[in-house]
Amino acid sequence: MAGFFGLFNYNKDGPGVEKDAPPKPRILLYFELIARKFWKIARVNIMFVLFNLPAIAISCLILFFMFMNNIVDTEGNLNISTRMLYIGVPLMTFFTSIPVITVGPAQAGFTFIMRNFAREEHVFIWSDFIEVAKKNFKQSTIVSLIDMAVMFLIAFNMNFYRALNSHGVFYQIGNVVIIVALILYLMMHLYIYPMMITFKFTIKQLYKNAILFALLKFFPNLGVLAVSAFIIFITMMISPYASVLFFLFLDFGLIGFTTNFVVYPYLKKYIIDKYEEEQKQIEQN
Repeated sequence: MAGFFGLFNYNKDGPGVEKDAPPKPRILLYFELIARKFWKIARVNIMFVLFNLPAIAISCLILFFMFMNNIVDTEGNLNISTRMLYIGVPLMTFFTSIPVITVGPAQAGFTFIMRNFAREEHVFIWSDFIEVAKKNFKQSTIVSLIDMAVMFLIAFNMNFYRALNSHGVFYQIGNVVIIVALILYLMMHLYIYPMMITFKFTIKQLYKNAILFALLKFFPNLGVLAVSAFIIFITMMISPYASVLFFLFLDFGLIGFTTNFVVYPYLKKYIIDKYEEEQKQIEQN
């Protein structure tokens, strides 16, 4: 079957919408759904954290490696400044909260629930979480392993360029390239799991479509990352102890809901609607 940027098998129905219902402004609907689903989002957040404890630990180790050169002086002594703590810790929390490295099946189940919340569709939190996690076990595990490899590679290269020449042009160019690549990879990640749990894509098709969506919707994607960063920033500014509670009970959920709220309409427009249009043309012919 033809589709957006490649072949795929479309296997899910679009969300049901009443014909006579006037559409609400998206920004109002966003906050309305968060208020309505707040406690459910918190419940899913707790489930997600529990299933992802190993991945969170690995993410923290990678990010610790990324920032190690910034807290070691020229003689090899630790020099952890207050500034590093205030900058490094929020960055570590941000990158673990997107999240990039996750236990793949848990991310698939989490994404399915958040997608249904964003589509205003009913979902059984526990049973659907487990069912979707099992159904997408193979692909989601492969994606999580790829994520781990990519993040290790990015961490290694950041430290490599710094060690090579911390004040040279080559170092600056290398860092810019790595940061841009990281941002694009984060943008791709906004689409990988929503596509995985909605369509029958191969791994190759997932990444091909994800990079094209990342480029096609660059500024909306950048907005999602900015909102994610803002959520983490507000969390960190409250207090260190409160930030742990928000991390356990809310941050993942809000970021996951925001991602699916923004991403799913693009999937519907460029894949689902296009597929249905092609089917109508086939029937007419």
